[in-house]
Amino acid sequence: MISALIQSEDQTAILKLPSDPFTLQYDLSHIGIRSRLRDIPIKDDEESPIRVKLFADSDIGNSLAVLFKPSHSLEDANLCAYMMENARPELQEEIEQNIVHGQYHSPKAVMEDIKAMTDELIGVTIHYYCPLQIHMVDEEYGDWYEVDNSYGIAYEDAIRELVKNDQDRDLHNMADYFDGSAGAKAKLVSAVWDVQEVGGELYGVIRTGLREAFSPEEEKEWIDELTGQAADGFGEGLEQREIKTDDGDIYVSFWHSGDDYFMENETEFRQRMSENHCFEEQQLGGI
Repeated sequence: MISALIQSEDQTAILKLPSDPFTLQYDLSHIGIRSRLRDIPIKDDEESPIRVKLFADSDIGNSLAVLFKPSHSLEDANLCAYMMENARPELQEEIEQNIVHGQYHSPKAVMEDIKAMTDELIGVTIHYYCPLQIHMVDEEYGDWYEVDNSYGIAYEDAIRELVKNDQDRDLHNMADYFDGSAGAKAKLVSAVWDVQEVGGELYGVIRTGLREAFSPEEEKEWIDELTGQAADGFGEGLEQREIKTDDGDIYVSFWHSGDDYFMENETEFRQRMSENHCFEEQQLGGI
């Protein structure tokens, strides 16, 4: 899409964008740069300790590159290039024409338009729910132990922020990892992990945007994917990040190995809550 010419003192590197952020950080370290991508401005002047110049070998790439100013970072450039390169095929031509014809005044405008156009593809949104498990660490012995879900309710905003930030760290929308059948993949547009209070407890919720509803077989594929992400993908990384509380650090997981674990659509979850006498109609369907 675009390339970044990076100069630091007498060393130079050319980085292809978009790339995995960890790969970029590793490549930068080879020329002595330890700064985070977000702290490296797109700035090419002799007074800058790190000089960054964006270029491309296509009209589209160059039209995108000139939108970046010193107020933007290398992280911004990488994310924007990623969103451009991975926009859904049916949107690509319109986005590219808009860029070439100067319809955008900033990289943010490009990314917002890609998101808005993608959201317009969503015909139905289904919420999938799962229990949360919350742990603390014994400061004396270092052992993990489970605590009551009341910690989830008390620190709901902090947990939601952690979940959002952890997704923001990853260039991919969680839907990008889905390796299901062609029919299911064609219907899936987006997946956003969040938390929601229901019946006095905090639950995990995955807001799934679809072109049209899954068939029962396709939904099973998606639920299997979500369960796997909760256990080994997104959820595994999330549960290693602490949240500071007055009582100590807590760790939140969207998965546990108990027999009472579930990953259910909102209809099934509604039934579960009704049977437990803790369901209120208005509590489902978003925040």
